Amino acid sequence: MMALVNAQPNGQDDERRLIAMGLSTELIHNGLRRGVVRAANRSSYALKTAPGTDIYQDGMEDFTELLTADGWRAVDIEGQPRLLHPAGLLAFTISSGINVGKPELHCRLRTRRKGKTTKGSLAPRPQHPVLFGDPVDTAGPVEESASAPFYFLLCERAGLDGGVYIELARPAGMTDGGCVNAWSDRIRVGFFPLEGDLSVFDQPGDDGPDGFDVPVEPR
Repeated sequence: MMALVNAQPNGQDDERRLIAMGLSTELIHNGLRRGVVRAANRSSYALKTAPGTDIYQDGMEDFTELLTADGWRAVDIEGQPRLLHPAGLLAFTISSGINVGKPELHCRLRTRRKGKTTKGSLAPRPQHPVLFGDPVDTAGPVEESASAPFYFLLCERAGLDGGVYIELARPAGMTDGGCVNAWSDRIRVGFFPLEGDLSVFDQPGDDGPDGFDVPVEPR
């Protein structure tokens, strides 16, 4: 078993906030572990999308297994799978990111292109007036997830550091091309160390050499 060594740790406030949301660095590492290790052990013959698919597919499956015992629910919002906190504190899904874990202004955190589901999660939701009596709560899991604060669990390969940088970040704005580049909240997660050959993450392709892309939603 790999040791959980925080080469670039999150701060105490970050960890307190994760715990208040029903998460922790240790839990997030455990949720990502199988997919990250599988991706890191892909050969050079693998398709360039394979590492990202490993992390996304295995990660969402393993997080669902880890969190449903605590009351979290797996929901689907217009084709985008999310995990919903039992009290509606947040919903999240996994994505790759660029400049993850870097607070410097010149290293602006961003994602690759996202679709209409993410864009819809940025906009404030209209309040429906109640004409007679008190409002009736008819929301199910899908409606609750759509109204819960939406976060990406962002991952990026860490180059010479041999591991993965991770953040839990709430998107607040997108470019015209669909890349999320503005955030209303960022919570740093402890660094996930890895050993071995990570060159599979550097295969050439449209996503560039900086990380792996994760298929989160249809274009």
